[in-house]
Amino acid sequence: MWIAIGVLGVLVLLVIILVIRTLRFKPKSAPSPEPFDVTLDEKRIVESLQAMIRFKTISHQDKQKEDREAFANFREYLKTRYPLINARATYEDVGETGVLFTLKGESNEKPIVLMSHYDVVPENGEWEHDPFSGMIIDDAIYGRGTLDTKGTLCSVMEAVEHWLAQKSPIKHDMYLAFSGDEETRGPSANAIVEHLNKRGVKPYIVLDEGGAIVENVFPSVKKKAAMIGLAEKGYANVRLEAHSQGGHAATPPKTTPITTLADAVTRLNKGTLFKLKKTDATMKMFDTIARHATSFPVKMIFANLWLFWPLVRAMAKKSGGEMISLLHTTQAFTQMEGSEAMNVLPTKATLGVNYRILTNQTVDEVKDTIIKRINNPDVTVNVVQGADPTTISQTTGSYDALTD
Repeated sequence: MWIAIGVLGVLVLLVIILVIRTLRFKPKSAPSPEPFDVTLDEKRIVESLQAMIRFKTISHQDKQKEDREAFANFREYLKTRYPLINARATYEDVGETGVLFTLKGESNEKPIVLMSHYDVVPENGEWEHDPFSGMIIDDAIYGRGTLDTKGTLCSVMEAVEHWLAQKSPIKHDMYLAFSGDEETRGPSANAIVEHLNKRGVKPYIVLDEGGAIVENVFPSVKKKAAMIGLAEKGYANVRLEAHSQGGHAATPPKTTPITTLADAVTRLNKGTLFKLKKTDATMKMFDTIARHATSFPVKMIFANLWLFWPLVRAMAKKSGGEMISLLHTTQAFTQMEGSEAMNVLPTKATLGVNYRILTNQTVDEVKDTIIKRINNPDVTVNVVQGADPTTISQTTGSYDALTD
């Protein structure tokens, strides 16, 4: 009897704690910026982005496939389209495709770096319209690079050009840094970093491609949210290989390189290869955005993750998509090659897999996990390209400039 009463008392106390924590789980107060009028030349901005899209700055792993003239012409366009920036700034070509504008400010303390890239991936798939036309369709600019990410590059250049046109002062040194080989993980961005390091530049804030303004991506949150990227996942392009003596399809063995890789895919795709984990960045996001939820149960869950984390994991597994991708290393099978003829057994079959690696994991850990799961010495696992995740940016100091 007393045990039952004790258990009931604990449960009542637990409910009271959960409810109190939920009631206190309100949006954090932040000072509202002073409103000010900005008059923009929308026609000019649209024309600038359209022109940028028309440059076929397509990057390839095989550099022989690239139109280097298009890249050079794009860089030249930045020099002619933005006369005020070029009159005020020092322009430099850095690395293979890097561009760096240096605008000296009133102070060299707390320098600002605004980044983007101007290369795009190939126009795979079927396009209803020319992907390099820059056409306006239904009040949207159409083409490869509008979002990833000539749009942000155009925004940076137009904003700074506009600022200079207003004869507004530049309080801190500013660097406009753009690369033309981001999509292939090329060396230009690193070259710009090394270049700034040699000059002793230690940025106060670096703004890159970042997130987006999204809505309806979090349970019961109706407001639009501007997602600030605090970290970037690592990546690994992995090639699986299996070999045999080949032969004719009329006398096939039970096991071929194709069946060996098929078994490997089945093993890798079974269940959850990488556990769902908390990271400081995702917990910060949950704590910020969940406070705006209109559903009391949802707020209760995220106000008390110390208790409901298993439930959040289950929700992520069920919903999939962006939610689950935030919490674990993802795996995508992307390429497969075997014999060149339908009636010939392959001597070698390969499979390409792309991994996006969660913070606090490494490329080596991912490779070890793959090998253990496949558990077959006849399958060779090679990391073709890879990079560990970035560190998580701090959320004090310069971060406040974005959230105020």
